[in-house]
Amino acid sequence: MRHGTERAAASAFYAGCSAFCWESAEGRRFVGRNFDHDGFGAGTRPLYLPRGEQLCTLLCGARRETYRARYALAGMGTLAVAGAPLVYDGVNECGLAGGQLYFRERARYAREGGGRTPAHKEGGRTPVQPGFALTAALACAGSVAEAVSLFTEKTELVSEPLLGAVPPLHWFFADRSGASAVIEPGEGGIRIYFGAEVMTNSPSYDWHRQNLLNYAHIRAQEYEGAPAAGGQPPCFSGSGAQGMPGDWSSPSRFVRLSFLRGLGVRGVGEREAAAYTFRLLENVAFPLGMVRVHAAGEPLAEGACPYDHTAYSCVMGLHSLRYYFTTYRNLQVRYIDLSALREETERQIFCVEDVPSFSPARREEPAARDV
Repeated sequence: MRHGTERAAASAFYAGCSAFCWESAEGRRFVGRNFDHDGFGAGTRPLYLPRGEQLCTLLCGARRETYRARYALAGMGTLAVAGAPLVYDGVNECGLAGGQLYFRERARYAREGGGRTPAHKEGGRTPVQPGFALTAALACAGSVAEAVSLFTEKTELVSEPLLGAVPPLHWFFADRSGASAVIEPGEGGIRIYFGAEVMTNSPSYDWHRQNLLNYAHIRAQEYEGAPAAGGQPPCFSGSGAQGMPGDWSSPSRFVRLSFLRGLGVRGVGEREAAAYTFRLLENVAFPLGMVRVHAAGEPLAEGACPYDHTAYSCVMGLHSLRYYFTTYRNLQVRYIDLSALREETERQIFCVEDVPSFSPARREEPAARDV
């Protein structure tokens, strides 16, 4: 629960998020992600950012560090920072997808804030505020290896506030070659976990992987009965997954999503594979009312509600370069087609349309009579 005005700046970090990479039956790569929060942040929109777009790595008082995007990208982001668009997740024209997720109480950056950010680039590294790091990676890296290099060799994460706070973050990346990685800034520096295919929030990725050993009994096959029940067969389906945690904590979501991606049937073709990916994300989504994060009577920011919920879900096609998304209130799947946009030279902003949308059922035409 959030208490006290002194925590107002950090209150946005009491939220979830889940991400994973998957493949279609033919081996086409997808990344799915739930964005769990108390609502859409100010200025949040689906965005297209072209090559050459001027982007920021650092805004500190009057100081602004900028660069030009090498690759076009599409994703969900915000325009709340004047002159500095940023994305929370997205895919670029090279087929690299990524997302930033909260790493609450665990994230550590190289330099504490208080206005002490260096006035020059040290050791050839560019200072980057954590909230800008994902945008920089998607705009400048063409693969997981290049994204990792950006974090470990070319930039330095600095603990300077953005929109009033320093977000505790870690990052997930995957590309169409089959590579994937989790990047976590913690005690002792940045740790890289190559081959990571599922990610939620704190604790660290290696802790989550160890925790899976507690659920080695989970399987798709039914159990036929227990000796304590005299060998009586179960009268319900799903006994193979008994004991799988069903709450919305980060460890529980990691366990569920790990088994879902390992055991789930993969779709055939782009549309079916994207639809099946959304189905898996539903299993780790936050329903409204289940996770209260604001005290009764506490003032709420515009667009916020008292509960964490899955404000939106997205599926990114790394071969098709499509960014599919749904919102909590509008389950209709919409998409941005980056392959059709990547030669556009101007930024594009799309509508969220977070209102229920329904279509009437089409009447089936009667079969033609035999002549």
